[in-house]
Amino acid sequence: MSEIKKSLSAAMLDRRQAIVLGLGSVGALALAGCGGSGSSSSSSDSSASGSDSEQSSYKVAMIMSGIITDGGWDQGHYESLKRALESHPKWTMLEPKENTADADAATAAQTYVDQDVDLIIGNGNQFASDWAEVVADAADSHPKVHFLITNTDPTTEMTDYETLDPVETVLPDFQQTGALAGVVAGLMTQTKSIGFIGGMKLPSTITKYSAYLAAAKKIDPSIQGQYNFEAGFTDASLGTNLTQQWIASNNVDVMWGDASAVDNGARQALEAAGADTHFDIAQPIDIVGADQPTVVTSTVTDWMIGQAMDEIESGSFGGGKAITGNMDNGGITLGKFSDKVSQDVQDKIKEYSEQIKAGTFVTDDEVSAIQNTL
Repeated sequence: MSEIKKSLSAAMLDRRQAIVLGLGSVGALALAGCGGSGSSSSSSDSSASGSDSEQSSYKVAMIMSGIITDGGWDQGHYESLKRALESHPKWTMLEPKENTADADAATAAQTYVDQDVDLIIGNGNQFASDWAEVVADAADSHPKVHFLITNTDPTTEMTDYETLDPVETVLPDFQQTGALAGVVAGLMTQTKSIGFIGGMKLPSTITKYSAYLAAAKKIDPSIQGQYNFEAGFTDASLGTNLTQQWIASNNVDVMWGDASAVDNGARQALEAAGADTHFDIAQPIDIVGADQPTVVTSTVTDWMIGQAMDEIESGSFGGGKAITGNMDNGGITLGKFSDKVSQDVQDKIKEYSEQIKAGTFVTDDEVSAIQNTL
C-alpha cells in the first residue's frame, strides 16, 4: 500500500473543483444505502450547529482497495464494521466502495462527503495520501463529516494536511499481533523453520515479522525464519510458489502471512505438503474451519470502528488522534483453535498471551534486534 504523500494544490481553483477536474465526475460513482430509507435524510436534516449527540441517526461508509470477500485485509475491515453496527443501532451502513484505485480514492470520498455521511472509513494508509484535499474541503463545507483512516500514523503520514479536525486514525499494536503469531508458530513447528509473507515492506509488516520471529525464538532459540516482503496482495500463485520453495529448501512447516490473497496460495502449498504436519496462522480474520485444513488459529484485528462511532455521537471525535487497537481493548485477539492444537499447547499459548499482553514476553530490544537485520 502506497505511503507516498500528495502535496496540497496551490491552484486558484477551490479544492472541490480541483478534485472534480483532476479525478473525474463524482456522479460516476453510484452508491446506494443498504439500510432503511429513512436514515439517509435524518442525518442531513439535523442542524450543523447542534451537537452530534442530538442526532437520531448516522450514516457510515467504507472505501477499500480490495473486495469484501478477499479473506484478509478488506474482509477484516468489513467484519469490524459489521460488529460495530451491531452495538450501534443509530447507525446505517451505505454500500461500501470496493476495488478503489488510488486515482479514484479522492472522488469516492467526495461522493460520500456530498451525501453528508457522518463517518467515512478508508481501509489503509494509502487513503491518507489521497484524501488531504477532500478532508480540507469537507472541514469547511460539511462539518458533520468525519474521516477514519486505518493503519496510519498521523504524526508521520498526514503532515501535509491543512487540518486534522475531522480525522482520526487507527493503529493496531503490531508487536502484540506478531508476538501472538510467533508463540503459536514456536509451539507448533516441528522442523524449527517458520515462514512469513508480506505484501509490501511497510513499517507495520516489518514490526509484525520481527515480533513473530522474536516470540518464536523465545520458545526455542534454534527456530529460523524465512520471509518475503514484496509479494503484493492479489497473486495467490506467488504465495503458493514461495511456500513450496521454502518447504523444499528450508523445511518450513508453519506459515503466517500479511498479504491477503497471497496468503490463500500459501495455504494451498501447505495443504499439498500435508495438512497434518504443515500449519498456517491466518490474519486478520478468524477462518478456522473444515474448509481451511491447515489453519490452526488466527490473529484477529478489530479496527475499533465502534470507538470512533461513540466519539462522533459524543462530539469528541477528531483532531488527528490515533486510536490504538491492542489486547487490552479487544483490538488484537487470537481466534478459535483447530483440533490440531492440543489442549496442552492451547494452555501454553494462553499463558504466553497473558505475558504478551503485559509486555513481559518479548522486549522491544529483542524485536529491534531482528528488525535491524532485515
